[in-house]
Amino acid sequence: MAKSNFSTVPSASLAKALSTVARASGKDPYQMVHVQAENGKLSVRCFNGLMGILAIIPAEDKGNAFDATIDAQAFASLVSSMSGAVTLSPSGKNGLQVQSGSVDVTLKGINKTLAEFEDKDSKKVLTINGQDLLDLLRVGSCAASDITLAYAAVLMNITSGETSSWATDSFRAATCVKAVGGETANILLPLTLVNWMRAVSARATVTVKASEKRVTFEADDSGNVVKITSPVNDASKYPALSRIMDAMFAASGVKFTLDAGTMSKAARQAKTLGADTVALHTDSGNICLRAKSQTASYNNTISKVDGEIAIFLDPQFLGEGMGLFEDSPEMLFLDTKKPLCAKEGDLRILFMPKNPPTEKKAEEAEAVEAAPVAVNVDQPAQVAA
Repeated sequence: MAKSNFSTVPSASLAKALSTVARASGKDPYQMVHVQAENGKLSVRCFNGLMGILAIIPAEDKGNAFDATIDAQAFASLVSSMSGAVTLSPSGKNGLQVQSGSVDVTLKGINKTLAEFEDKDSKKVLTINGQDLLDLLRVGSCAASDITLAYAAVLMNITSGETSSWATDSFRAATCVKAVGGETANILLPLTLVNWMRAVSARATVTVKASEKRVTFEADDSGNVVKITSPVNDASKYPALSRIMDAMFAASGVKFTLDAGTMSKAARQAKTLGADTVALHTDSGNICLRAKSQTASYNNTISKVDGEIAIFLDPQFLGEGMGLFEDSPEMLFLDTKKPLCAKEGDLRILFMPKNPPTEKKAEEAEAVEAAPVAVNVDQPAQVAA
């Protein structure tokens, strides 16, 4: 007997959509996905009580629209093992029949309703292409990694002429600016949302809607849509990073350039050897990176430099930060106890120094165990006159 209602989609498209939305599948009672087929489109949606993701992909439909609510992980795991076309059809109360080749599976329906995550009070504040948005959100690698901390967030500032992003964990800070304006808004994005946004296509057109309580990103890539919504944090309590950045980059110091990939690799190598501190210093007109751990001593000549440099940094932060640059950033060294500045195109990063060793002169440049110098991000750091 022929089916009266069904929807057929490529398994690869459905698997990708499910892997995206399943991130928002929470623990019981939110361990479910809502599936809807209508007007040549198939949508899948998950919501964990706070944050939600909706994905829409093109489909071939026959008959009336239908929907189902089923176990999210079971559906995602099943489809990920399929190849070719997948045909979906309703089964019983909220259930779903899934067919692909010789495989025929019926997933039991869940008699629960996922909350709609549209915010009636939200308004459109920005339209931006996917690549620009991804560039803005890359500063999230400089935010605090512990999501329970206040700095585990990225501040998105929208004005009529540009959109900027800001992140810090108090030991490093980063900002990126794009010449894309919208409605004035200051939105503090939770780091979890920022990480989820990496699923957005660089080719997509992204619409940002915001209210006082929520933000929604809707990315449309030729009919393949991803919509992500989340509560926002209190932006009024976020530090004034722009004042710190402007003060540092306007100060006088030793300017030089280096290959970002080489520096990132050197810092990561030192970290791999167990070093918790690296020293950047000048040696015979070259800038060198040195480190020492219980198991090894490390030395790498990075590039030429005209001036004296001596600063101690965290290798992990240095490696991650330099990895964000594409080519050869402009560097600015101010002082052993002041941030090291790096700039390339629309991206700027500050690397906060670690305390130099007290038992050795800084010019000896032997990295030893050192405590990070915590910078009060609520106040601009002092700079040399």
